[in-house]
Amino acid sequence: MTNFDQAAIDLFKKKAASVSIVVVELKNLAEAMAYAVDICDKKEFCRLLLSDQPGERATVKTLAAPGLNEADYAALAALGQKKKLAMIRQGMREHLSGIDVAFTTGAMGIADTATSVLECPDEDVRLVTMICETHVLTLPKAKIVGDSYQAESYLRGLLAKGPNYASFISGSSRTSDIERVLTTGVHGPLELHVVLLEEE
Repeated sequence: MTNFDQAAIDLFKKKAASVSIVVVELKNLAEAMAYAVDICDKKEFCRLLLSDQPGERATVKTLAAPGLNEADYAALAALGQKKKLAMIRQGMREHLSGIDVAFTTGAMGIADTATSVLECPDEDVRLVTMICETHVLTLPKAKIVGDSYQAESYLRGLLAKGPNYASFISGSSRTSDIERVLTTGVHGPLELHVVLLEEE
């Protein structure tokens, strides 16, 4: 059985609730994939796609998962195709008008700010987290630490790998720049779902 820092997990969930992150606890990646497909199937069509070409209606919902390995992507694609979803793994620049759901796998969670750290070795992973309406991010419970000081060794290891990017994601996109009114989804997703996994 994997060891968890239960106090850090509880703190992560508490802080996540304060910034409107939807937290779900599931057993493994397969259950998380089914969850993402279900979210995509049940949501309304992407608003960006609807406004991109006035007068036309979107007819297919899109689920993108650029960071998955081939076997995991094949499993996700099979689930998505059963629901008649468009499944994509690369070429996010061709979908800048919007993606319904992005599915990513987080590398680490920082509890005191409800932050998920996402390694972004290529542009597609970075882009998908900004152009989707709903972001479903998986995070193994064993990878949640209490604060950023405890994340230091992981971050040093990331730097040692050479040129790379990491995103620190603490909720959906929000801004109060527009007439001091809190607005979501201006610079990224309207919703962030963090799926805490029992298994790595």
